[in-house]
Amino acid sequence: MKTILKSIITASLLFATTAASAQKVIVQDLEDWMGSLISRAIDNNVEVSKSFGQERDIQKEGTPMKWRCDIMTFTLPKKQRLLLDEMIKAFEANGHDNPLCYGINTLTTGNPQNEGKRNLIIGDDINRFVTIGKDYTNYINVNILDAQDTTKTHRYAYALEWRETSPTSEKGAIDVRYIVTYAKIPSNNEIYQKKLNSLGNVNIQDKISISGDSAFNVIREVNGKPYKVIGGALNQAIDDNKILLIFSTLKQYYQNHKDAELTAISIYNLCKKANENGLFKDDFFELEQMISDVDKLTEKAKTETDRTYFQMARAHLVKILRSRNKR
Repeated sequence: MKTILKSIITASLLFATTAASAQKVIVQDLEDWMGSLISRAIDNNVEVSKSFGQERDIQKEGTPMKWRCDIMTFTLPKKQRLLLDEMIKAFEANGHDNPLCYGINTLTTGNPQNEGKRNLIIGDDINRFVTIGKDYTNYINVNILDAQDTTKTHRYAYALEWRETSPTSEKGAIDVRYIVTYAKIPSNNEIYQKKLNSLGNVNIQDKISISGDSAFNVIREVNGKPYKVIGGALNQAIDDNKILLIFSTLKQYYQNHKDAELTAISIYNLCKKANENGLFKDDFFELEQMISDVDKLTEKAKTETDRTYFQMARAHLVKILRSRNKR
């Protein structure tokens, strides 16, 4: 990772700040706030190590951002520890008040096993990232959609990490790292595929069994052996990641099989459960994509009965979306 970062750190602080300002105003609420606080630290003789890198797509109109990775590290002496509290408040305020913020993650007193580690993706390659929660015991991370991206597929990820300094350093001082990355939001399928790639060469096959009461199992086999059973009866607990994978599999099954009359019912029940269980609390962009996919299924429904179930499924998803917009 250090090698990757060294190769991409090419831009100056002025260029990074100016580009971010041009990209979107809402994110600057946090970046301006952090910039002001870090400037105060510098004015009080705190040495800040800075690395900045970004690239824009000159082939597209407006030269939109392709990737960005900014990292600042510094040590606050005991008498300036209150600055850290203000930085944390800046993150919390932006995380709660920014309508484009779709995720807030925190870690307190991380353990030696690095439980709670997160990778902040850089650009459109999920294998290129900065890891937080590994060397620092605390962090707060907010993810904010790019307001200039009408497809809602790109985001800024901000992270603030901190830890007590080593015993040889000034007593009461604290190490801090501030990170900004810009990236395409990875799909759940991309993340899942990355996990499968760690298994080596694999042959993946999905098998679906749907019963008359719309309960179903999705069995994913790797090299002919069961790797994971996804879903199960719809009255079992489901979460955002699981429901997206189940929906994707059912959608493909409906599109590729003639005898799929029960699949429309299963999709309806899946969307109904999502509404009843209050899912998609953080991933509204995934919710909108799911609504779009249901619309496409409705347009190409094989029977009028299927179309009715898809329309009812959409109604449940829209209820979730409306409830989120009222917050």
